[in-house]
Amino acid sequence: MLELREIADIYSGLAVHEGDGSSRFVRLSDLSDLRSGRAPKLATAGEPPAVARALPIEEGDLIVGARGASTDVCLAAHSWFGAFISLDLYLVRPDTAKVDPGYLAAFLDLPATQAAFSGNKQGSGLARLPKETLDKLVVPLPPMPTQRLIADLARSFRNEAELLQRLATLNSILGREAVARAIRVAAANPNS
Repeated sequence: MLELREIADIYSGLAVHEGDGSSRFVRLSDLSDLRSGRAPKLATAGEPPAVARALPIEEGDLIVGARGASTDVCLAAHSWFGAFISLDLYLVRPDTAKVDPGYLAAFLDLPATQAAFSGNKQGSGLARLPKETLDKLVVPLPPMPTQRLIADLARSFRNEAELLQRLATLNSILGREAVARAIRVAAANPNS
């Protein structure tokens, strides 16, 4: 077992001042949208940030919510590559020689890990997860082939959950449309 800071680089986000420009930023609300099955719309700003911790998102990066009741964790979506993270997020860049990014995302999303995050959040209202909590999080590291199997298992369950969510949404739409048609038919034929 190693601390997260020993197997990944962790960066704090930046303040976003929306406006005209080509730089894109992922915000906390984008993580919520992604986890809810909605397509996030990234904020755009001026020039790329000029601070050392401002790294563009790359393949294998994890985005971790710094604020909120739960701590959202997402593997970076392909459409986010090249964007930067906002102030309410952390960018976790795993050392892929030591840890599989999918395995790490699955570990960070476990109920026990989420409970540890919740217990360490600070502030009232929209509590913040301190970077130090991420830095010192102890991560079990099975052999890399086992990590990949666990990552694939977690991905399978996420895919199933997304499919079930889409199915539930389509079923709801179908149900409302069936009721609407029944009402239209009943209104058109009041004697039936």
